Amino acid sequence: MHIIDFRVQIPKTRRSVERVDLMLRYSDVFDLEQVSYREQELLRSLREAGIAMAVIQAEWDSGDYRALNDRVAEPVRRHPHFVGFGAVDLSDGYAAAQEVRRCVEELGLVGINVQPFASGIHADSAACYPVYTRCRDYDIPIAVHTGINYSSAKSLEFGRPIHLDRVACDFPGIEIVMNHGGWPWVPEAVAIARKHVGIYLEIGGVSPKYIGRERTGWEVFLQLANTLLRDQILFATDSMLPFARAVEEAKELPMKPETIGKLMGANARRLLGR
Repeated sequence: MHIIDFRVQIPKTRRSVERVDLMLRYSDVFDLEQVSYREQELLRSLREAGIAMAVIQAEWDSGDYRALNDRVAEPVRRHPHFVGFGAVDLSDGYAAAQEVRRCVEELGLVGINVQPFASGIHADSAACYPVYTRCRDYDIPIAVHTGINYSSAKSLEFGRPIHLDRVACDFPGIEIVMNHGGWPWVPEAVAIARKHVGIYLEIGGVSPKYIGRERTGWEVFLQLANTLLRDQILFATDSMLPFARAVEEAKELPMKPETIGKLMGANARRLLGR
């Protein structure tokens, strides 16, 4: 199986897990000191887990997102195992749209990642539309943080999947990846993916074994992922879990073999044009 991890974190040094206040709770919840990788460690861990390709996504929460995109482009240039997504602050409007151009034309990145809660803006705000317009013009996917965030200063409302329904209506054909699958609003996320064929549900940052359990909030995802939405699901780790563990748990999900194949790589290959 040609496994693709749709989202890993930018390779870090051990000290780089010291985050601004916005992200401190993530460090507490996921123990980022233990799951952060230097570049060679990342490559080795991916190889040992049987992952053939990984998408390195820049995830902006503060500071200069242009410098962050430069950092993502470096390992992407060096290793064919990686493809890269840049990041922008949605509240920057046209300046962010210009960075999308630089990511594609100068850095060779193939998608854009945004975190509405970090920008303090809803995904369907008019201020975001210059970024979506540029992504549509370049025909590149945009990955959007949906679902829970762990910041005590940012409302969960910023992660509601429903905001992406309006975006998909206003940009027909645009490809959107809902990072984290929209939990705890999984039925809402599933409904939007059912409505728009260009929307994908990604399970990064979630232990796959919990998706297969009852009363975890993932029941409707599991049901439709195995049927109507099997072409719109993506495996990812977000580097929050050991790669080998996430892969083995995902393979054990109660899905048909052909669905597992789509989840673990086939859908990502199609979306990325690989």
